[in-house]
Amino acid sequence: MTGNVIVLNGTSSAGKTTLAKAIQTSADEPYQLFAFDQFRDGLPDRFRGLNSPEGSPGYAGLNVVAAPDDGVVKAYIKLGTHALTMLHGMHQAIASFARTGHHVIVDHYVNHPHAADDLVSTFIGLKTTLVRVVCDRAELLRRERLRPGRFPGTAETQRDIMNECFEYDLTVDSTHTPATQLARDVLAYVANQTTGNGDL
Repeated sequence: MTGNVIVLNGTSSAGKTTLAKAIQTSADEPYQLFAFDQFRDGLPDRFRGLNSPEGSPGYAGLNVVAAPDDGVVKAYIKLGTHALTMLHGMHQAIASFARTGHHVIVDHYVNHPHAADDLVSTFIGLKTTLVRVVCDRAELLRRERLRPGRFPGTAETQRDIMNECFEYDLTVDSTHTPATQLARDVLAYVANQTTGNGDL
C-alpha cells in the first residue's frame, strides 16, 4: 500500500511551507515533509552560486542570477546539471518513502522542464496530487520584503515559470485564505480521489 504524495509547487513567499505545516497539523495520519530548501541547503557552498560564470561549480549547481530590470534588481534561479541530478535523487527518495506506505508532502520549487518531467516519471504509480500555490502579486512582494536574504522581485520572476511546469490537479490561493482552510481543501481533494485519478 503506497502513501499519498502531495506536491506543493509555487514561487518563493507563496505560502508553501506554511501550508505544508498546516496539512501536517490537520491530517489524521502522519505526513512526512520533504522540502526543496533542505536539499538546496545540503549542497556544498561552492555549488550555491551567485552570478557564477559558466564552467564554475556555482553554475553547475543552483545559481542565483541577479540582474537589473527597470532599475530594480531581480533574481532568477538557474538549475545547473548538478542541481538537476540532486533533484532526481530527491524525487527518488520521496518515491521510495511513499512506496513504503508513508504519506508525504513535498514543499517544492520546480522551475525547470527537466525537473518537472523527472518528478512526473519518478512518481508514476504513486497517488500524487499536484497543487499549485499562488498568491496575489502585491502580497507576494510584501511577504518577500519581510524575508531576509531575498532579492526583490525574485518571486515575481518565478510566477510564469511555475504555472507552466505541470498540469496541476488543484490550485490554492494563499492571499487571503488562512493556511488551515487551504489544508482542509487539499486534504478533502486527496480524500475524494480514486486510486486511478491520483496516480501519475
